[in-house]
Amino acid sequence: MNKLYIFLVSLTLTALSIGCKKDADSVGPDVPNEPEQPQTRPGKVCPVGTLLGEAITVTIGPAGGKLTAADERLTINVPAGAVESDQPFSVQPITNTGPQGLGTAFRLAPHGITFKKPVTISVRYDPDNLDGTVAEALALAYQSDKGIWRLAAKSKVDTATHTVRVETTHFSDWALLERALLAPGVGFVKPGGNMGLEVRLLDATVTIPPVQDTDVPEPFEPLSSVVDYSSWKLAGAGLLNPLKWEALYYAPTTPPARNPVAVTIKLKGPTVGDDGNTYKELWLVSNIYIGDEGITYRINGGPWVNAKVAQGGQLVSNPKEPEKGETFIMNGGGIDNGKPVGVSIIQYNPPFDRTRSLDFASFGSVMQAWRTDGTSPQFQLSDQGGALLYVHYYRVGRNAHPSPGHLTVTQFGKVGEMVTGKFDLEKAGIMRPGEDFTGTARIEGFFRVTRTK
Repeated sequence: MNKLYIFLVSLTLTALSIGCKKDADSVGPDVPNEPEQPQTRPGKVCPVGTLLGEAITVTIGPAGGKLTAADERLTINVPAGAVESDQPFSVQPITNTGPQGLGTAFRLAPHGITFKKPVTISVRYDPDNLDGTVAEALALAYQSDKGIWRLAAKSKVDTATHTVRVETTHFSDWALLERALLAPGVGFVKPGGNMGLEVRLLDATVTIPPVQDTDVPEPFEPLSSVVDYSSWKLAGAGLLNPLKWEALYYAPTTPPARNPVAVTIKLKGPTVGDDGNTYKELWLVSNIYIGDEGITYRINGGPWVNAKVAQGGQLVSNPKEPEKGETFIMNGGGIDNGKPVGVSIIQYNPPFDRTRSLDFASFGSVMQAWRTDGTSPQFQLSDQGGALLYVHYYRVGRNAHPSPGHLTVTQFGKVGEMVTGKFDLEKAGIMRPGEDFTGTARIEGFFRVTRTK
């Protein structure tokens, strides 16, 4: 068995990092030579995910077939002979309630059937959305009828195609889980403030890929031989004080030019596995943004600008457009070079838990690409006192193209709590009032906003 896999299993790290007085500071704690203490923990009973969209259904018979989810993240391949008669196969997106879940989960049907031959489930992950973890630590899991998520045996990660796949003879609710995490994977702290980070594991003894189906417990922070606790590093401004699997980051009193800062810790393992594959060093990375409350952005790598969101973040419904469901709105304003600026982020029908029964942070961040069809997040920035306008799309001739990039919400608190996240637009369209588009600009930023509705 690949030793790298064994080493990865013991990791579940979640980290946010900012900091250091130099470009790269390393602070190594004195870690005693303590034996690893395997922990046997019961599986965590989790709520059932809530629906996030319509089901895609196809009929597949004895000849086999294929089914792909609407967002093209999940694909089911049914081999010939898996079923003896025509069966409706379906996939429907749901909230991911699994411990350290990544992205949305999926409800697969038919239920209550044991396939005659294993069916292959493949789930794509976005390499840009692995905050605090690494692809090699991902695994597919399914939720049992007792509400406990179970890591599926022999989940295989393909870092070339960015997919995780597994063979199964039954269907249930399925999701990707992060077995090792540096938490938080993305962090936000005010200037002069501090925040804690910790390495979290789902299982300190299991192997990767799992050799058998394994119940998933509450994430915990054990000493593990697969984590190099002397390797804590800080890249950026501030100070990092590490201690074994935990660390405390102290932010500078003013937002640094290099924002976010990065905190990292190394996973130990061989460079060449038993299967002959060569692996690079694996590091868990937490990115920490430093800034005041509001929406903070910069254009083409320039100075950071903070826009205060006086009315806070608001989740509202529009009775005139019920088909769009709920809408999350943040409107900020500020001053840049003596001239007023205004920034607006609107997210139509955000993919959050509709029952409000879940802590949003418990099932990971939500990342959405910019689009031009009016159903995705929208961005607008009024600059230079209204003389320039930046939007989330650009034009080539008469054709509109969405800016490459994403809006990522990392925490969606209840009313009175924080909503945090980040955004990037590789090609934000530039226009002047009354004129056509004049070019594109790169815009990046983050937000810490109190939710008021």
